Formats: sequence, structure tokens, C-alpha cells
Amino acid sequence: MTSLKYDIRELQGLRRRLEGNSKLVDKALGWATTAAANKAATLISRDLRDTYVLKASDVKSHLRIRRIERDATRALLYTGGRLPLEQFSPKQRWVAVSPKRQVKSGPRKGAGARRRGVSIHVRRDRGRQLVAGGWFAKEHVLRRAKKEDNRSDARRQYGPSIPGMVAHPHTIEAAQQMVRETLPNEFSGRLEYLLDQKTGRT
Repeated sequence: MTSLKYDIRELQGLRRRLEGNSKLVDKALGWATTAAANKAATLISRDLRDTYVLKASDVKSHLRIRRIERDATRALLYTGGRLPLEQFSPKQRWVAVSPKRQVKSGPRKGAGARRRGVSIHVRRDRGRQLVAGGWFAKEHVLRRAKKEDNRSDARRQYGPSIPGMVAHPHTIEAAQQMVRETLPNEFSGRLEYLLDQKTGRT
């Protein structure tokens, strides 16, 4: 590992050593933690989009970066419940109702009865999946509250949540590793920049 000019692990020592410029240490720390948090958020977004059929805006809309005042760190908070299935590229398709039931008249007389169904694409590694008992109407993926009762309420269907996706150990570990590698360099570089600005060096 390349030796850094200013070590983030020695904040108190830096504040004492820099005396009148001690506030620049805190400013550099704030800038560095924000930069590291943003890079971690970008990594998480890419990781989720490599696995799930999502847009960057889908992930970003669920992200909140919270500042923790006592130590100037930033916490990435992913909020929200399960995503509606219509967010996963729904496509209508014909679905067999029962091989024993046959159409009694028309061009398909004698063929198995069928209905309109819907398929979705949630994960890139699994292809499209049929929503059992579901259909697509009024921009929503719906399904009966009671599968065997066609008079029961039609209910909107939901898939995984962004917080649930982010909680995967691989995603968390990759983000933490990104911060460990990025934060020290960000801090040292930004503190050096601030001190150069203060002393008039370029």
C-alpha cells in the first residue's frame, strides 16, 4: 500500500500538528466520507443492476445518505418496501387454463381453454417468469386474493425490495471493501488540497 501524506487513522494527531488549520481536517474528512459514500452507492447500484432488471434511477430513488455528526461519517440507507411487479417489464401472454377444458366453438374449437396471463423479468440469470394466476391490467400486475375464486378481489403483486437486494452479503462486503480502499486516499488528497489552498500553493 502506498504511504499517504495524511493518515485518516491519526485525526487527533493531525489536528494538534496543524494547529490553526485543524478545522481543515474536519472539512477534508467530510468531503472524503461523502466521496467514499457516493462511490459505494455507485458500486451497489451496479451490483444490483448486474443481478436484477433495474434502472440506475430505480436504485437511486430508494437511497438516502445520512450524515452522522459525531464523527462526520455517512450512512447509506436504502428504504422502501417490495417493488410492484409491473416494474419488471411485464408482458402479456396466453396461458392454458386446464388441458381438460376445451373451447366449444370458434376457430380454436377443440383446443385447450386459455386465458391472458403475464410474465415478468426480475433476475437477469433466470429469464422471464410467469406470474401464476396473474394478469396485466391498468398498468398493474394483478392476481386474485383467492386463487380458486374468480370473484375474490384482484390484488396488486409485488416482488423483492431494494433494501432486501442490498442486504446480500456479497453486495455489503464489496461496498465495505470499496470504502476501506477509497476513504484513506480521499482524505489525504483532500486535506492536502485544502492546505495548499490555505497557504497559496498550487
